[in-house]
Amino acid sequence: MSDPLVLLGEVRTGLLPASVALPSAEVAELLALLPGQRVLTRERPLALAISPTAAVGVDCQLATVSRSESRVVGTVASHAALVGGRVAQSSSAVRVVRAAESSRRPWSHYLSQLGTVELIPRIGDDTAAAVDLSEGFLEASSSTTLDLGSISDRLLTQVRTDARLDRRPQLRTTATRLRWAARVAPRLEGEVRNRTLFAFRLEDESTRSVRIMVPTVRDLAGVQRFCEDLAVHDWLLTTLDAALADAGRLGPERDAVALLSPLLEQLVHLWMPGAHTPPRLRELWTRLEADPGFSRQWTAQVGQLRDRLAVATLEALRSSKISTAQW
Repeated sequence: MSDPLVLLGEVRTGLLPASVALPSAEVAELLALLPGQRVLTRERPLALAISPTAAVGVDCQLATVSRSESRVVGTVASHAALVGGRVAQSSSAVRVVRAAESSRRPWSHYLSQLGTVELIPRIGDDTAAAVDLSEGFLEASSSTTLDLGSISDRLLTQVRTDARLDRRPQLRTTATRLRWAARVAPRLEGEVRNRTLFAFRLEDESTRSVRIMVPTVRDLAGVQRFCEDLAVHDWLLTTLDAALADAGRLGPERDAVALLSPLLEQLVHLWMPGAHTPPRLRELWTRLEADPGFSRQWTAQVGQLRDRLAVATLEALRSSKISTAQW
């Protein structure tokens, strides 16, 4: 198989609708989406479980910046994951390679290459095509081109609506989506490059985009897992920030302790940047810690959370004493 022009993916992240974190046995049952295939699990330093990978057949256009014809045929690789027994993810990705032939082949050919789509028309040289496809995918707004978001959304919905869940979460949260594109950086003559290039951007309140250029083809193997790890931590930041904003708007009739204490009990311990990122890409976390400063923001938010809980608890105790004295 030829080297990929580009890897494209999307990760959806949301809270599992359950009142408690699921134990490992129940997690394995929840993620056993394909009979006869095992769920991958890891307990240290933070519980992580990943479902078997499913193939979704596609025959469609890929979005491009140049608007060139870009028909692809093949399969999308999609799996679900559960972090800490509480945070659910769905992740879909494809390798885009050039087709060896100019016509469509039988499905048996594509089914033998899980997570690979073949680009049938030729759209420029490899570098130009990779840029065209990467930017087109990240900026696409049309539902007529390859839509990894819909595939991921269906899978996340399947996991979160499982009948075994009690559907009594103590937190109200929203899901986020992280779209990513990765390719091998072109090497100029005489240049030695061993550094991964990386850009992370907030598109709106719930959508993020990631552009990654790695120095070698083998570095592409860890990009999807890094993006899933990044998506979890971005979701944690987004969720805590939204809850603190809601608490700031609370009226006297609302209980800030009831709103904020589940965050401290259920989510704060899940913050472990890079814990599940492949070693070759952990340097990206070093850059995220420097700019924009993920852990600095998290530490500040957790400090604000603890302060608000302390103030709310003191006010509740004072109100209780006043009521008792009046009685």
